[in-house]
Amino acid sequence: MIDPIQYDDCLSIRGRYLYIEDCNTIDLVKEFGSPLFVISEAQLRNNIRRFQQSFKQGWDADVMIMPAAKANWVSAIQRIIADEGCGCDIYSPGEFDVAMRSGFQAQHISVNGVPKDPNLIRMAIAKGARITIDSLEEMPMIQQSAAELNKTAVVRLRIKPTLSGFNKHSDFSPGGLIATDLAALAYKGGLPIQDVIRLGREILKMNNVRLIGFHQHHGRHHRSLAYWKEQMKTFAQDLGRVRTALDGFQPREIDIGGGFASRRDPFNAETHYAEPFEMLALHLLSKSLKILGSKVRYKVLNYIIDKSMIYHPNQVMAPTIEDYAQICTTTLKKQLPKNGIDLKGLSLQLEPGRSLHGDTGIHLTTLKSIKSTTAPLKWKHLIFDTTEFWFTGGRLEHHLHEYIFANKANVPRQEKADIVGRSCYGDRLIPTIQVPRDAQPGDILALLDVGAYQEPSMSNFNAMPRPGTVLVTDNRASVIRKAETIEDVFRRDVIPQHLR
Repeated sequence: MIDPIQYDDCLSIRGRYLYIEDCNTIDLVKEFGSPLFVISEAQLRNNIRRFQQSFKQGWDADVMIMPAAKANWVSAIQRIIADEGCGCDIYSPGEFDVAMRSGFQAQHISVNGVPKDPNLIRMAIAKGARITIDSLEEMPMIQQSAAELNKTAVVRLRIKPTLSGFNKHSDFSPGGLIATDLAALAYKGGLPIQDVIRLGREILKMNNVRLIGFHQHHGRHHRSLAYWKEQMKTFAQDLGRVRTALDGFQPREIDIGGGFASRRDPFNAETHYAEPFEMLALHLLSKSLKILGSKVRYKVLNYIIDKSMIYHPNQVMAPTIEDYAQICTTTLKKQLPKNGIDLKGLSLQLEPGRSLHGDTGIHLTTLKSIKSTTAPLKWKHLIFDTTEFWFTGGRLEHHLHEYIFANKANVPRQEKADIVGRSCYGDRLIPTIQVPRDAQPGDILALLDVGAYQEPSMSNFNAMPRPGTVLVTDNRASVIRKAETIEDVFRRDVIPQHLR
């Protein structure tokens, strides 16, 4: 037997085949169909434990990992996270429901988001969950529900720290043209410092609302450790300003949010910041070549495109979980006391999303058709039975995923092609990449790092039923979300009486 090549914690190449844990991905497609999302239970549990261990190692009080349910709210996934002793950050009534059903302790659920549904606020107070206040308009609803339920609402205030000390480009911005501090200010989440102080003063006078701490979350604007260092520094400074304004109020818990990059970090990797200038140069050259005739023009363009237009998934790994933990905890321990915040007994919370889930999932899809154009330009399309509409989160963030041909995992990639999906859109899932020269219909492609935000953001464009998801545990695989049928796609439709 050939010794496996360990590609990742949960992925290995054994001969020609890609395995996830001890399951051959080709056998998974045979059993459960294509396309298919696959999640590794071992990878998820390992990621959770790394977060827990590394942050607890750097902090002198309680640490609670509170993964954002939005990253992957499949019920089985949430049960694993609850089983590992985590809390849960939720944004909607649906996410609150799955959190409660999955076994999270209510006091370890953070009800986030703006605007909040009044019924969600009422449910949170009734169950004893934390409410993270993110708008002035929430306060009357909280007071009313707490009074009607005869309960004390436990709340935190979400601050929006200004990252004035970090102005490199934001990865969220188009073409990387906006500085991170400006892009962060444009995001709706978080309260201005003056509103935090105003609400804090009001809450401290209330009998049925208890202020327990503060929250911040900027998201994945930049993967660098310097970005996180600046976040912790500005968060500490704002906490100090609030403490002074609230006559020395000391929080019992702080939540630093999330946005840590996953290791291979496909985020915005499809955006090449020099590309607009290259495309302009190519456009001008193309126009100037017209005077030489179509034959010469296409010959020159073929040469340039063949030599220069090729994409590669990100090859520079992001900082590790341990790196992020070290920079966050050391910066906080230095900056918080400087700003009058007592560290003794101060609980630290964080909400890893993509960094926790990203590398737990792969997507398996089957090559259905090959189109090779030879004139006037050379172009090759490999058309698969999946679509960009099942990766909506990644498309919005211009992801470029690492990929492996699961049945030809050890075959060299020597030819260039577009990986495209089945919808009527252009559906360029991965543009102009290297593929095996002998690629043929029936081959299975694995897209990596799709465990966060991809499956939960799927749509039914072209009335396509969404694929299912299986959970792999060692050599076992279990369906955790069924594939849809045509009947499922149209289940919500209602025909008015006059059209029957």
